[in-house]
Amino acid sequence: MANRRGRRDVLQTLDDRELLRRYRLDRAGIMFVVDLLRDTKVITTLRYLATGKMQQCSNDDLGLSQSSVSRVITQTLTALSQPNIVTQFVSFPVDARTLHTHKRAFMDIAEFPGVVGVIDGTHVRIIAPSEDEAVFVNRRNFHSINVQIVFNAACKILDIVAKWPGSTHDVRMLSKSGIRQLFERRYVPANCHLLGDSGYPCKPWLLTPYLQPHMCTPHMNQMQTTNITYQYKLCINKNKNKCLKDSGILMSSVA
Repeated sequence: MANRRGRRDVLQTLDDRELLRRYRLDRAGIMFVVDLLRDTKVITTLRYLATGKMQQCSNDDLGLSQSSVSRVITQTLTALSQPNIVTQFVSFPVDARTLHTHKRAFMDIAEFPGVVGVIDGTHVRIIAPSEDEAVFVNRRNFHSINVQIVFNAACKILDIVAKWPGSTHDVRMLSKSGIRQLFERRYVPANCHLLGDSGYPCKPWLLTPYLQPHMCTPHMNQMQTTNITYQYKLCINKNKNKCLKDSGILMSSVA
């Protein structure tokens, strides 16, 4: 971020003559090179996210070595994960109008009232880290990051927590999350609920199915239909982005 601010300040404070004297390129030439590099970084990163393989990025007609690909991906994803960028796209709503829109959209799926989001977790496979390796082994016996996600009815991510090692239970993740605080501190109205599976505790704002129901009620059918819909969509999203599905590829931020 510091380098980016420095570059912007130079372009804003120096006139064309000084830029040419210092860098042997005028303003347009500098921006051409900047945009060229930016395009290459974005294309390389998108290719990696789609395939989950750095080798595939190297084999494309981009002229980058595998070490350069690794560096480019790290730089780009680090920049994109800055809070000032993430919050432009991932933010749980607290205004009444948006929450009402979410309720109506969920009603259209299975006529389940009051639902503003579905919460679920997914394990993103990683390479075994060099430190604290054991805590990253999940119950399916592979190394992962346990990711908590809240979706709206359009399957847009409203909240995400992607920092816990694979052995962390979903209940602990929820108890330490900002989404819990939003609901329990009443930033979200009391008539709004999340839906979760039986791995989560039932709360006034989090509805989960009975483990052993004596009878199947319409509400239970509605809940099951909605939950299954979003578990399926989460699976589809992981298949679309191979870097979330394939093994042994995400580790640079943890190792």
